[in-house]
Amino acid sequence: MIQRSDDGGVALIRMENEPANVLTAEFSDALNAEFDRVREDGSVEAVVLTGTGSAFSAGVELFRVVDDGAAYVESLLASLGVLFSKLRAFPKPVVAAVNGHAIAGGAVIACACDYRVMSRGNGRIGLPELRVGVPFPSVALDILRGAVPRRYQREVLLLGRSYDPEAAAERGFVDEIVPPEHLIERARTVAAELASIPAATYDLTKRQLSRAPGRAAELDDELRSIWISAETASHIRGYLERTLGRSSAR
Repeated sequence: MIQRSDDGGVALIRMENEPANVLTAEFSDALNAEFDRVREDGSVEAVVLTGTGSAFSAGVELFRVVDDGAAYVESLLASLGVLFSKLRAFPKPVVAAVNGHAIAGGAVIACACDYRVMSRGNGRIGLPELRVGVPFPSVALDILRGAVPRRYQREVLLLGRSYDPEAAAERGFVDEIVPPEHLIERARTVAAELASIPAATYDLTKRQLSRAPGRAAELDDELRSIWISAETASHIRGYLERTLGRSSAR
């Protein structure tokens, strides 16, 4: 269901769950386990997440929801809740390389990533949950509110439309559109750029962004310890040297 290859500190995780990378409890569990492995792998500094063929992910396998009963649905929702939360708070940079259709839960997975690059072409992104007849899990709704500009939220969430890459970019689903042949290369470049930020600073900032408004201050003690660390001072000197040609005021 998943293929992974590592190159230059960037792990490429490719979803290969036929058909169309539909989300089942088992597939969600497998993604959770893979991201746990990547988190603990000290050689990996960033992640690119992509799909296969014409699909990034077509969302939840609805036939299983109908056929397998309440116990299966409970396990599916629990696993997806963990996956969405894990991606949003993952301490290393995660870039989505959206190679095609990203529908429902597939769109949520993309939006939970830090940056989203999409192939130009026929792929579409959308959130048909309400048309299907199901509400959004709370963590999914939080993720989408953070990605979709407020002026588009009711349209995107309530009407359940799907969008081509250009319209998807306007509505916050994706950050860049590139030719298909450049998708992985561009996603790797962005991932490496984000990985150049000190790891502790990046991790803290992601956790600040995921906090409810007004609660980011709960992390201020950790923030102060990063500001005064020797690693931060070294990084500041490097930045000053690159931008101003000197690393000290003296």
